[in-house]
Amino acid sequence: MSSSAFSIKQKLIVSLVLAVLASTLLVGTISQWIARNYVSQNLEHTELPAVLAQVANRVDKEASVMKAVAHGIATNPDILSWTQVGTDKEGEARLVSYLQESLRYNDLTVASFIDRQSHKYWNQDGFLQVLKPGPMTEWFFSYKDSGRPVSLSLYNEPGLGFRLFANYQQLDGRGMSGVAKSVDELVGIINQVKIAAEGVVFMIDGQGNVIAHPDEDKVGQTKLSQLLEGAPLGPLMDKSTFNLQKTAIDGQSVWFATSFIPSAGWYVVAQLPEDQLYAELDSAGNHMVMWSLVIAGIFAIVGIWLASSITRPIERLAMVFQELGRGQGDLTHRISTSGQQETAQLVNGFNSFIASLHGIISTVAQTSSQLRDSAIEVADKSHLTEKNSEIQRDSTAQVATALTEMGTTVGDIAQSAQNAARSARVASEASSQGRLLASDAVKAINTLDVQITTISEVIRTLDNHSTAIGSILDTIRGISEQTNLLALNAAIEAARAGEHGRGFSVVADEVRSLAQRAATATGEIQSMLDEFQQESRSAVREMEISQGHTAKVAEVTNQIDLALHSIDSDINKIDEVNTLVATATEQQAIVVENINRNIHDISQNSEDNLNTASQLVDVSRRLDQLAQDLASQVGRFKL
Repeated sequence: MSSSAFSIKQKLIVSLVLAVLASTLLVGTISQWIARNYVSQNLEHTELPAVLAQVANRVDKEASVMKAVAHGIATNPDILSWTQVGTDKEGEARLVSYLQESLRYNDLTVASFIDRQSHKYWNQDGFLQVLKPGPMTEWFFSYKDSGRPVSLSLYNEPGLGFRLFANYQQLDGRGMSGVAKSVDELVGIINQVKIAAEGVVFMIDGQGNVIAHPDEDKVGQTKLSQLLEGAPLGPLMDKSTFNLQKTAIDGQSVWFATSFIPSAGWYVVAQLPEDQLYAELDSAGNHMVMWSLVIAGIFAIVGIWLASSITRPIERLAMVFQELGRGQGDLTHRISTSGQQETAQLVNGFNSFIASLHGIISTVAQTSSQLRDSAIEVADKSHLTEKNSEIQRDSTAQVATALTEMGTTVGDIAQSAQNAARSARVASEASSQGRLLASDAVKAINTLDVQITTISEVIRTLDNHSTAIGSILDTIRGISEQTNLLALNAAIEAARAGEHGRGFSVVADEVRSLAQRAATATGEIQSMLDEFQQESRSAVREMEISQGHTAKVAEVTNQIDLALHSIDSDINKIDEVNTLVATATEQQAIVVENINRNIHDISQNSEDNLNTASQLVDVSRRLDQLAQDLASQVGRFKL
């Protein structure tokens, strides 16, 4: 929803309430944050260290005293000398008396001495036994062989309560002692220490075993690692005066703090849920929110009263404006100045505005009357301009139509002249081409005649050559016959020579064979020459006939060339005349086109003038109507 939908009164009330709520919640939130930091810092650096140090010092004091008492008994020179010379009754009486005195002086419950060599065991009541290996004496032999000079233990014995045991032994001597003291009071103090609502303090030994805890079920049964549920144990087992660690147990943040007791080797442990640390702060925060709402309610009432007192004059002024609007624009009405200073200034401004508006409306009334007279005059002149524009448009349209028809006729004449000129040029080009072809034909025919004559001569020469070749063949045939006879005679002579003429006989046979073959080949060549001579004579006759025809064709072609030359000359004359006609008609067509274009422009301007005149008439009518409306509106005001 837009902020403009709310009234000034509503905005003032909402703003005041929001400002109070925001400031209260902001201060409360900052206070809570500061308080939480202070509580956290105080817990980490002051409260937890102080509580753990107090408990640790108390345990350290008790452990130191008991260690000193046990050390004094185990290293007493008189007792050690007595054990070395033999344990007589007199010395035993002095030992028992010394143990009883130590018991009373140090508020002990048990004081004992053991000879590590003979294993004899005395306490404040006298000699008890010689310790021998067994379940009941395992503690003695384990401690003796442990190599530790001091041992501290805390036990919760049924019926006796919590007792602190301190043992000391001479690792290289015979003395061993043990003392015990009831520490129910100390354990009670530890169990009663509370940090916040649910924080507890307890003790563990050096191995992390719980040795004192408000919940007795955890004593001797639980380790610190089990309480941490898997969180690292190392930081808390550091041998320093204060260690702090936060871990999550069952989804809840819990603080653990430890303090080492050097004299006992134990740790005092504090366990505190984090939500308990800030429980009081959360409660205070809830109270703060509740009080913030109460304060916001009070300031809302104050805001309503204050917003009403601020907006009441504005509402009265709005009512006056509404009355003025319902009063049909009475500009003579004025509002009396009264009330607060700001309201009086607003009323004076309103009265000044009405006075100024009165003057402006009066001037507008006069101007509207003059505007109406001017609009009527403009309308009349616009009507006259419209009629003249219509007459000019019609005349221009007739001229444009006539010029268009003339331009079309001139264009047709020019087009026909151009077509005739083109046809004449085409005919001229065709006749020129014909003359070229005829000339080429005459040249080709003359060339053909020369070639035919040359071929005839060549064929006659070949005929003569073939006759000469025939004579040569006759000679070759005679030589072949003579060679054949010689070869035959040679063969006869070789036969007569017998064995000696056999090689010559073979050669004679080969020569005769060659002579026969030469005679055969000569006959074949003679036959081919006879055929060639017959065909060449026939070709010469045909060539002579073709030569006669070629001469006639050359003569006709020359006559055609003369006729084409005459046609070409006539066509050129026609082309010149057509070109002149086409040029003249084209120029006339261009002039007509220019005149036509100008007439069309004049016609278009006339049409535009007519449209402008029509629009001017409409505008003058609307102007007259606006002048009437303005006069009507001004008439609504009372001047």
